[in-house]
Amino acid sequence: MSGNIRTLENKVNLKMASSGDRSFAPHPEPVRSMRIAFNRPTVTHDELAYIREALDLAHISGDGSFTKRCHAWIEQRLGVPRALLTHSGTAALDMAAILGGLEPGDEVIMPSYTFVSTANAAVLRGAVPVFVDIRHDTLNLDESLVESAITPRTRAIFVVHYAGVACEMDVILAIAARHSPPTIILAG
Repeated sequence: MSGNIRTLENKVNLKMASSGDRSFAPHPEPVRSMRIAFNRPTVTHDELAYIREALDLAHISGDGSFTKRCHAWIEQRLGVPRALLTHSGTAALDMAAILGGLEPGDEVIMPSYTFVSTANAAVLRGAVPVFVDIRHDTLNLDESLVESAITPRTRAIFVVHYAGVACEMDVILAIAARHSPPTIILAG
């Protein structure tokens, strides 16, 4: 399989050489700031070596060595006892709903403009979605409407950061803290 990676690496290098575009060429040092082109692969350092390693180990999905390394890195970086990766945001929301203990009758605040998976994670546990309108400038949950949606049955706020634009988390976290706090689940 190493030959396949070498071929891929050669094709990438040939393409870069023929186009004169070196914007995604491997760099010997970590890149601090760079422009990332939309819908173009960006190679900044050891990606091709990592692909080669994964193929050589014959483990390119699931709970392999790269997943374990990533878990360890996140745990160390965030100072948390356990980090789990999922294959999708849908799986992450399902896992968070289960681990958060959502039960029938619980209410879950979420943006009115979101993926169906956001509501499904609550509904599949018998919880009730409480849709809160979005901000028209960011398409994110309107933080000014969250507090009025909280009831004694509110168990969680599903925050969805839409299109790479973060919600006003300081405001949302402050609201949650005032209400014993409901579980905050970030989805993005």
